[in-house]
Amino acid sequence: MFTDMVGYSAVTQKNESLAIDLLIEHRELLRPIFLKHTGKEVETVGDAFFVEFKSALEAVHCAIEIQKILFARNAKLDSEKHITLRIGLHVCDVIHIDKHVHGDGVNIAARLEPLSQPGGICISGDVARQIQNKIELPLKKLPHEKLKNIQSVVDVYHVILPWAKKQEVKNKYFLSEIVNKKTLIYAVTVIALLLVFLFLWNRMQTTPVKERNDRIAVLPLNNISAISDDDYFADGLTEELISQLANISGLNVIARTSVMKYKHTEMNIEEIGNELDVGTILQGSVRIAAEKARINVQLIDAKTQQLLWSEDYDRELKDIFAIQSDIALRIARALKIQLVAIEKQQIEKMGTGNTEAYRLYLLGRFYLNKRIEKSIFKSLEYFQDAIKSDPDYALAYVGIADCYTLIGGAGYGSLPQDEVILKAKDAVNKALALDESLANAYNSQAYINFRLEWNWEEAEQNFKKAIKLKPGYAKAYERYAFFLALLGRLGEALSLMQRAQDLDPLSVSVGTGVGRIYHFSRQTDKAIEQFKKTLEIAPDYAETVFALGLSYEQKKMYKEAISELKRAINLSNGRPIIVAALGSVYAASGLRSEALNIYNDLVSQQSDNNISPFYAAIVSGALGNTNDGIDALYKAYDEHFGLLVYINTEPLLDPFRSDPKFIQLLKMVGFEQ
Repeated sequence: MFTDMVGYSAVTQKNESLAIDLLIEHRELLRPIFLKHTGKEVETVGDAFFVEFKSALEAVHCAIEIQKILFARNAKLDSEKHITLRIGLHVCDVIHIDKHVHGDGVNIAARLEPLSQPGGICISGDVARQIQNKIELPLKKLPHEKLKNIQSVVDVYHVILPWAKKQEVKNKYFLSEIVNKKTLIYAVTVIALLLVFLFLWNRMQTTPVKERNDRIAVLPLNNISAISDDDYFADGLTEELISQLANISGLNVIARTSVMKYKHTEMNIEEIGNELDVGTILQGSVRIAAEKARINVQLIDAKTQQLLWSEDYDRELKDIFAIQSDIALRIARALKIQLVAIEKQQIEKMGTGNTEAYRLYLLGRFYLNKRIEKSIFKSLEYFQDAIKSDPDYALAYVGIADCYTLIGGAGYGSLPQDEVILKAKDAVNKALALDESLANAYNSQAYINFRLEWNWEEAEQNFKKAIKLKPGYAKAYERYAFFLALLGRLGEALSLMQRAQDLDPLSVSVGTGVGRIYHFSRQTDKAIEQFKKTLEIAPDYAETVFALGLSYEQKKMYKEAISELKRAINLSNGRPIIVAALGSVYAASGLRSEALNIYNDLVSQQSDNNISPFYAAIVSGALGNTNDGIDALYKAYDEHFGLLVYINTEPLLDPFRSDPKFIQLLKMVGFEQ
């Protein structure tokens, strides 16, 4: 099914900001509906979706619901803010090659979309046969019209929506017409839903769906400096180039966490391209000597190995930002991607003119990415030193905010919560005061809003701002998805987390996030499958091992749960939340004495090590001591403990859910019931 966001190009030319807002809202509206009707996104390009369904009926129901929701939405708004779609569907046999689909039927679907009325649904005769007597809305057959570049004659029908004018030929007549036609037997029944930009549609006029070049991977730049310690600079420059390219809405740039595995790889370009499902790859090297930087980059077609563009930069180190901007702009030009004004402005923005501040900032990012307690505090020192070198360096303030948020909201340290919140907010506010268009700052602010402040409404607003400013920002999608999951908006969360996975396919954090959303929604088998798949990438990633243990507990596979949680405790150096989860499994499996030992140990640590009563509460609930557990949770609330954001959806808290005091606690934290 090909659909078109009617008039989108005109809105873009007239009001870019409004166009971006409509694009984001359009995605947020459609993705949960796709999931509701078994829809699986195959490709997404700008305002274009390509979705596969398990049946024709599911696809038609999905299309009808989309148009009903958009009709109701548009009725309340001025015409310039309308979101109007054309939708077309076709049943066909298709061939899956990697993440793409091919076949003549896909092209037929492409030709149907322009025949749809704005706000309407156009279906092929094959779809109509599949849904006869199964929907209440009538269908109207269109006069025969030869579809461009399609040899066979295709019957075409409109689904007559409730607000459309009455048709002259009723649905009953239509059904009697097609009942007498020969029944077809299909080997594979799929429905493709594709929203495409005009340029992509034109490119498909004579050929099946092709592999796109809008997905790009920036491989880690090779450090060829005389000093091996300059690795941080090459890694940092790689990350900054990825960040620059993420500003371009027409590009899907693979995030840092997925490309870093290729830092010392022996795989060739084609193999990497296939693994990441990208059409183009940027590779190169960097040499630092004194105050000079020599950077070589090549843009390569991943399939043909053709060199699309290359450049050598031999500049003063102070010109590093100009080099980054030039590379991003040249890539867009080589891939024939049209930039809107705001994207160009973001790319050309210079973070600092102080090379020492930039060097310290890159060191801060280098240690922050290690994600262990010791490295986070070291990272914080580098960011603070960068600020001393340049007090107006907005990104360095964002780094400081991220450090404090991890310390206070994710258990990477034991600083007083009030101090952490104050310092994190102060840093991000300074960043935004220096640059109010900094997507990284809005993402960090949103994370502070929900992880430290429990300000859910403001958090959502800031996540949306970050994504609007940087459409390819994988970390913003990941955090926003996790935020929605904790609120219980699990369908939206899964859609956004899958978008993050599309941008960061090898990220174990994102892969774990997908599994956690299944876990929160009690789809335990899917959660276990996802966690196992993620562990194939990083077998010793403690967060995934921990999450797998929790899902095993939900499945009542207690032996497996105990094994995984013990392993997670060793990998994480004894994180209290994992120890508490082990106590919960012991209690659930009947090993009461082992559970009591863990409970008593956690209680004793509350005074000795200043850990939260939250951990003991989890074991109390599993042991059946819900009153003691509730009291401990209220104490955790009094200290504004960060992990309370999990209480709305995490199954570990299920023993308390029927208790009126727990229901009140949910409201106190900010969860609507």
